[in-house]
Amino acid sequence: MARGSAGGGPMNAEPDIPSLRRRAGEQVAALVALDASHLAAHRIFGFGQMSDQLYPFFMIRSALLAHAERTGHRVFAVTSVEAGNGKTHVAANLAAVLSRVRPTVLVELDLRRPTLGARLGLCGEAPGIDDYLGGEAAWRDTAAPIEGFDLTVHRVRRAHADAEQLLASPRLTHALKRLAGDDPAALCIIDTPPALIGDDLVHIAPAADGVLLVAQEGRSRKSGVLEVSGALGSTPIVGSILNMSLSQPAPRSGYGYSERYYRRRKDAPSI
Repeated sequence: MARGSAGGGPMNAEPDIPSLRRRAGEQVAALVALDASHLAAHRIFGFGQMSDQLYPFFMIRSALLAHAERTGHRVFAVTSVEAGNGKTHVAANLAAVLSRVRPTVLVELDLRRPTLGARLGLCGEAPGIDDYLGGEAAWRDTAAPIEGFDLTVHRVRRAHADAEQLLASPRLTHALKRLAGDDPAALCIIDTPPALIGDDLVHIAPAADGVLLVAQEGRSRKSGVLEVSGALGSTPIVGSILNMSLSQPAPRSGYGYSERYYRRRKDAPSI
């Protein structure tokens, strides 16, 4: 397991990270082939053929790409009002469909309750982004490039009760800004903790260009949606996604999305 910097020595708190994009001739991580049956069991539809479950994510992709083209935004955090609203489901599927047309990086930063690796079948003891944040692994050692898609996943290896200490590391902001700067075509999707559970999102939001807010009808409190803005500081909510709509039938999705899957906040930039 790689635990040092590229030069073999220990990493500093603020490392001089080389380009996060692979260079010609550089050794790359082995491509990871995902298991279709495992993905289906965890409701990850973004790597499959067009279906009712996948349709909403294509529509969200179109809106997000238009926003990125108009604003230059590249790094988007996906959060929720509270746990169980479906943020990881949205982040994984959105990153998958984005990677069909653009280079995409999916970063898991829900350090207290990481589930992305398990949902994608990326388990094991390979270094995770938590090891990178703790200075025990290089960024490139946490990468899992997905076979057949222009997608690289950086998942959390294990849960951390001291998440705020890792998220406060300057290594986080440095890496995410380099991701956005190295390739103007690349997009980064971040699976964050729920917005109103602790203050973890406070450490993540400044590194993001915008936030996609996932809410669940009949469960997410309206007051909670308003409170999320306070946790984001100056980072704008660029759109919201209504998961598991209860007020309308879901003619295009067996998982519970309705035609109202995407909403723009009145006080947010349009996507």
